[in-house]
Amino acid sequence: MNPRTFTRRRRAVPALGLLLAAAVHGGIAQGTRRAEPIEPLPEAVTDVDPARARLGEKLFADTRLSGDGKVSCQSCHLPDAGRADPRRHSVGAFGKLRELNSPTLLNVRYNTSGLNWTGRTKDLDAQIAGSVGNADTMAHDWGQVVRLLADDAAMAAEFRAVYGGDAPVTQKNAADAIVSFEKSLVTPSRFDDWLRGDERALSPQEKAGYAKFKEHGCIGCHAGINVGGNSFMKFGLFGDYFGDRARKGRGAMVDVDKGRLLVTKKEEDLQVFRVAPLRNVALTAPYFHDGAVETLDEAILLMGRHQLGREIPADDRQSIEAFLRSLTGKQLEKR
Repeated sequence: MNPRTFTRRRRAVPALGLLLAAAVHGGIAQGTRRAEPIEPLPEAVTDVDPARARLGEKLFADTRLSGDGKVSCQSCHLPDAGRADPRRHSVGAFGKLRELNSPTLLNVRYNTSGLNWTGRTKDLDAQIAGSVGNADTMAHDWGQVVRLLADDAAMAAEFRAVYGGDAPVTQKNAADAIVSFEKSLVTPSRFDDWLRGDERALSPQEKAGYAKFKEHGCIGCHAGINVGGNSFMKFGLFGDYFGDRARKGRGAMVDVDKGRLLVTKKEEDLQVFRVAPLRNVALTAPYFHDGAVETLDEAILLMGRHQLGREIPADDRQSIEAFLRSLTGKQLEKR
C-alpha cells in the first residue's frame, strides 16, 4: 500500500483557524484529535466489572488450571514482559514445548482478525474455553478445574461475592472472570495523548520516527486502534525469511511455519500470519511467531526487507524504534 494514501492533504484554513493554529505548537489545538491511520485507545476501561477482573487476574495466575499444576495462563503471558513470553518458545503443561512465541495479551480485545498467530480462535471466550483442555497448553479438564476451585473455601467465597448464588464456582463464571481480566488490559500511551492533540507528548525523534513509519509503508499493515492485529499477511512477500532464518542458525522450517494454511487448508494461506499489533512492542521481545529475533532494530530491518522489499537505513530504524517505544502504555513506562 502506498504510504502517500495516508498523508493528510493540505486544505484552505479560514482566518480564525490560522489564528488558532498559530497559538499552539505544531499547528493543532490542544484536545483536537488528529486524523491518522492509528486510532487512540480509550483513556479508561468502562465496560468491565472491576470485581470480575480482579477475580480473573487471580485465576489467570492459578496453576490449578493446568493438568500438572505447574503452569498457569500467566506462565506464557508475564506481567513484566508485556503480557507476552520472553522465551523464544512457550512451554505448556507437562513441559510441552511449543515452537511458537506467545503473543501479548495487552489490548488483545482490539484484535479484530481473531487470536493466536493464525487467527484460529475467534475471540477471548473461545480461547479460554478451549485452552484448558488443549494438550499443548493446559492439558486439563474444566470439570476437574471447577472441583478444585470449589473445594478452596476462600476461592469459593470470592466467586460468591462476585457472582452470587449457592454454587457460583462454574466454568462459565471462571471463564467470564478471566475474559473480564483480559479485556481490562488496555494501555493508553503517550502516542495516544499526541493523537488527541498534545503536541508535547512525543519527542522530536518519536515524531520523526512516526513519519518514517508511514513513509516506508509500515502503516499499510500496522494501523487501526491496535497498530495491527486486524489483518493477515504472508511472511516473506519479498525474499525468503525462513531460508534466511535457517542460514543464521535460528532453526529450519517446522510445521507451525505453514501459518494460516494449518487453519484454512488453503494453499494461498501458506506462511500467512496475523499481522502483529505493535502496542507495547518494546516490552515483548523476542519477535515474530517464531521468537527468532531478539531486538526491535533487527525486527524493523527484517520487516523492511521481507515485507516491504527495501533496506531501511540505520538512522531511520533508530527513529522508528523511538516511535514504537512511544506506544508503550504510560503505566508500564513508569516501572
